[in-house]
Amino acid sequence: MATIRRRNGRYQAQVRKQHRPPVSRTFKRLSDARRWATSVEYEIEQGIFQNSPAPTFQTIAHLIDHYQTIINPADDPRHTLTSRLGTLKQHLGPIHLTQLRGSDLARYRDERLKTIKASTLARELSLLRCVFRVAREEWDVEIKNCPLDRFRVADARPARERRLEPGEEARLLRACSQARTPWLRPAVELALETAMRRGELLNARYEHLQKGLLSIPITKTGIPRTIPLTPRALTVIRALPRSISGYFLPTSANALRLSWERAKRRAMLEDLHFHDLRHEAISRFFEMGL
Repeated sequence: MATIRRRNGRYQAQVRKQHRPPVSRTFKRLSDARRWATSVEYEIEQGIFQNSPAPTFQTIAHLIDHYQTIINPADDPRHTLTSRLGTLKQHLGPIHLTQLRGSDLARYRDERLKTIKASTLARELSLLRCVFRVAREEWDVEIKNCPLDRFRVADARPARERRLEPGEEARLLRACSQARTPWLRPAVELALETAMRRGELLNARYEHLQKGLLSIPITKTGIPRTIPLTPRALTVIRALPRSISGYFLPTSANALRLSWERAKRRAMLEDLHFHDLRHEAISRFFEMGL
């Protein structure tokens, strides 16, 4: 019997037959998962199925290498995730899975904080936790008492609490409508409706949209998620000019940033960051009882 369940934005197919160990495999598309499950069931019934041996993992580098094989390069066009995985592999890759200690993570933290912010380091370690979690749940790798589960990075920066004052949203959207790029206003509207980060908005593709849900395979934290879209968000997306690139907003991060800065000046909102729109959206969700 075959079962298919969605996990972390992907589809895990598992086939169970009496007197045989279960076999499973993870796919990006549901159609591929169904096709594989049907094929495996047929081969088992015919007595010709040969299960490929599970990959063996000794070091953290082995985990990272295998994790990269399941990442769709099209989902990481700016190579952010690939770059972080490369950094983790460079510093922690040689360590055996059973020999990772808190002191190793502390050395990594101290070395990285010489060149990056604490928030960036926290995202790198969050990505490594994601790799370990996938290894446990999908590759049947036994990793016990991992210090990564308890290790945290404190960010000493004060939390930013900027929210839109009455009238500021209208001024901002009016200024965005005057921008030379047609992508700025929909980017701002979607940020306010979804709480998505700028990078996530720029990576969003039409293929990720299904039945009012938007899958976000590449996130700042490295952990995929799926979010429901409000009616206004869907209206904004449907009104966008369809690009052959497949992206909602086919523009570069730098072009969007420069356009945003000019719009802020026109709206006289110099103290507003694009990321503040995410905080505004989350605050509104909370106020609605979500």
